[in-house]
Amino acid sequence: MTAGGPVPEALEKLLAKGTDNALLRMGLALAYHRRGELERARGHVEEALRHQPGFAAAGRLRGLIALEQGEPAVAAEAFAQALDAAQRQGERQLERELAVRLKRLQPPASTAHTK
Repeated sequence: MTAGGPVPEALEKLLAKGTDNALLRMGLALAYHRRGELERARGHVEEALRHQPGFAAAGRLRGLIALEQGEPAVAAEAFAQALDAAQRQGERQLERELAVRLKRLQPPASTAHTK
């Protein structure tokens, strides 16, 4: 890893040697996301979630990528699943962040008053 984060080429070598797990896939997803390679990042984050369905941080990244790709409904679903996982795992900081992200994706409440 460099100061800027993981180098995807080094992580891809580990994958090619047969290592495949949620943490490796998350590292690859983060590295490609940082480079703006959203489709590659999305593929790796999906694999991370396949390995470990309750991986709250991977769910968060899945939501962020979906937002960047213009898919707010997919992002909301990913954030909701990640929030559930974060609550189960006691990850309070991530839980707060995900709750805020979900709230921002909700349509504003109507301010019209009925008579």
